[in-house]
Amino acid sequence: MLDSKRLAKLFDLWVVRILQAILGFGVIAAVAVLVLLVLRGAHELAGRIETVAELQGAVQSLFAGVLLVVLGLELMDTLRNYFIEHRVRVELLLSVALIAEARHVIQLDYEHTSPLLVAAMALLLFALAASYVGVRVLVRDAAARPG
Repeated sequence: MLDSKRLAKLFDLWVVRILQAILGFGVIAAVAVLVLLVLRGAHELAGRIETVAELQGAVQSLFAGVLLVVLGLELMDTLRNYFIEHRVRVELLLSVALIAEARHVIQLDYEHTSPLLVAAMALLLFALAASYVGVRVLVRDAAARPG
């Protein structure tokens, strides 16, 4: 007979494995679609891009697509660490948030965005980056302490 603690652990194990499989499939699909879009888009855009602004838009879309795949990989790493350590590392969550926000900043249309929103996003990025650095320093200091 399974006790409740073992049953909960087994449940957690299967949920994490299912989520990893879903994320893995999503990342593979995203990479495949991104490759197809780049191959098709490069051929189509080569003759259509006539200004730096059009080139900038195409490159921004490419970077956003790449960051989206990296975001999926970071989420997979977070799940993998949860599975191994049975705890969520704040450092990994902050890196996922930074990547997501950076992707959003890249896609932002600054000509039609309010200055208040841009300032708020800058403040959010600063807070996330400072938090990430703070957590890294704390983790490093804790690892350096004897005992």
